Amino acid sequence: MASIRTFIAVDVAPSIIGLAQKQIRQLQAAGAEYKWVDPKNMHLTLKFLGNMRDHEIPEICQRVERAVRTIPPISLTIVGLGAFPKLERPRVIWMGIDSGKEELVELQRAIDDGLRPMGFQLEKNDFQPHITLGRVSSGSTWTESLQQYLADHESTNFGGFEIDEVIVYSSFVDRFGPTYTPMATLELAGK
Repeated sequence: MASIRTFIAVDVAPSIIGLAQKQIRQLQAAGAEYKWVDPKNMHLTLKFLGNMRDHEIPEICQRVERAVRTIPPISLTIVGLGAFPKLERPRVIWMGIDSGKEELVELQRAIDDGLRPMGFQLEKNDFQPHITLGRVSSGSTWTESLQQYLADHESTNFGGFEIDEVIVYSSFVDRFGPTYTPMATLELAGK
């Protein structure tokens, strides 16, 4: 039986991807040694499922479709740069979500609830919607100029976009990095 690394996400609008690329260039200039997300792979993850058997994928897609079909499209505003676990120790650098955040949390919760009968656990931590820009490379350190850049941009408004669909992705990783392939695109209500 084949195993497929699977996650559920929404795509990021091209305008936001362009601004994210600009921020990545600025962060690199600030001395950040991170593994940066390839723009073609930028997304907003709603739930990571892990390695799934290929025969489970149709049921996953059906359950996600039922979970999201009554949820209206969501308008998001992307505001601020931040880091996990915190600005003083930035292991993951991200762009944040301002307006639309509560609706996105409800969308994620609906997906969680829809998949629970298949044995998927609820997220252990509160869902914190974000767009990942980069992750710290092993052995790398961060600089004061990086921390200052993040602090200077924690309220910067990067614009917005509307979410009207959710995508179930497969993920394959090779020596060139990850490749994400849509397995199902599921529309929200009113699309």
